[in-house]
Amino acid sequence: MIGEPPKSIVHPTDLSFASQDAFAHALRIALASRGVLHVLHIESKGVDAEDWDRFPHVREMLARWGLIDAATPRHEIEAKTGVKVLKASISADTPVHGVAAYVERHLSDLMVLMTHNRSGLERWLEGSVAEDTVRETHSPALFLREDQPGFIDRETGKVSLNTVLMPVEASVPPLDAFRHIADFAHALNPAAEVRLLHVGEELPLFEGLLPHIELRQGPVIETILDYAQKIGADLIAMPTQGRRGLLDALRGSTTERVLHESPCPLYAIPAK
Repeated sequence: MIGEPPKSIVHPTDLSFASQDAFAHALRIALASRGVLHVLHIESKGVDAEDWDRFPHVREMLARWGLIDAATPRHEIEAKTGVKVLKASISADTPVHGVAAYVERHLSDLMVLMTHNRSGLERWLEGSVAEDTVRETHSPALFLREDQPGFIDRETGKVSLNTVLMPVEASVPPLDAFRHIADFAHALNPAAEVRLLHVGEELPLFEGLLPHIELRQGPVIETILDYAQKIGADLIAMPTQGRRGLLDALRGSTTERVLHESPCPLYAIPAK
């Protein structure tokens, strides 16, 4: 395994039941990397002391996964599991600015976010807090939609991350992104396979610097999604440079369009 998996993970949450799956993924990733998990809530006023129970219950989930005893004191969780969990509630003018400031201050390696699957017009008119936050922070991000299964079982903690699909193109440098997603996947499952896909007429020049790249022709979005279905991808990893030009601003970037139709979670990796 090259390098290190993410060590500082931020999970912004709206404290809803739907966000529990994203929290389970964030916690399991933090366990695999023996890192720090920041569970973050943004609201106009800070959470009162008696409201901390609104946050996801770390001890209960770890006990359900069989990793600690249900009676384990909170102060012993880090020693027993290797993961440190910090819960924070901060005030900000908008959720996007609040999360972005927190991520920058705490040098986050990864954000884990739940996003809602809305229609194109609704997304364009109202935007997406999760997607806007990632654009603001330029941080790697794992997106889970509430209408799709993830690769972490919330009840058992079991990992089912076996196949990762990473599309590549000449305009977005892929080498750092490939190393990053390989580190991430192998921390959770050492046998996980990262498969590469290029949609176009011929392989780009970096072919030979990476493992085998599957070459397919066709519409980019549809071809990525069809190939993900064919290989049974558990995760799609997208190197991204953000939006480019008026067309992308109106229709969404390639990464965003894949996210909204993907059969599995999506991991966005900003290109260096």
